[in-house]
Amino acid sequence: MARFISDEAALRVAMASRNLPDIELVSLLGLLVQHLGEPLTEDKLAALSPKAFRLMVNSLSETPTRKDVNEALATLTNSEVAAVDAPEIIDVPPLPGPKLTVAITSNQGEMINGHYGSCLRVLIYEVNHAEHQLVDIRQVESGLSGEARAEHMLTLLKGCQMLFTLSIGGPAAARVTRANIHPVKKPVPEEAAVAMQSLSAVIAGNPPPWIRKLLGLPDVVPAMALEED
Repeated sequence: MARFISDEAALRVAMASRNLPDIELVSLLGLLVQHLGEPLTEDKLAALSPKAFRLMVNSLSETPTRKDVNEALATLTNSEVAAVDAPEIIDVPPLPGPKLTVAITSNQGEMINGHYGSCLRVLIYEVNHAEHQLVDIRQVESGLSGEARAEHMLTLLKGCQMLFTLSIGGPAAARVTRANIHPVKKPVPEEAAVAMQSLSAVIAGNPPPWIRKLLGLPDVVPAMALEED
């Protein structure tokens, strides 16, 4: 069966939706497919008229500003937007342990700048007491929503012990926690290197009990207990 949207078009639509946070990605995608036809491709998006796109957005929500709409349209139609805006993985040996495997929701480069419910990809890092390294990039399948996306995201987090994300809803956070993955929300976008270096410093210092447990380290025995005969 032919796909109803190309990978390149799916990436553009997902990136454009970041400028329209009050509009669900699935709703925007549905209108574009309805207006431009299947399969939805980069060439069809490039031919999208500003008037037609504004009408689509206005039919879904009245909250986006003209600036938001123009930026979203530019992402859909500008030929200079990279088809694949992801970092490259360098082939390196695994870090020595103890270490953590950390997932990051990302839309661009090595950044924590993706919402759990709408990110383009998940970056996987190894982090120990001294350094960190990117070891995997897991692309989020476009077009999924609801329960299907929730299950898909958990699959992408397999093998990880922590999740760094720009935002995550309560039910999704509960799912992640039940999968024995500790979610960490960042209030603003942040470079992955900054967050991973901070985590390395925590590991190298006196990590809290829950991080010691994730690292497989023994519990710290209280000083008073050591003094008891």
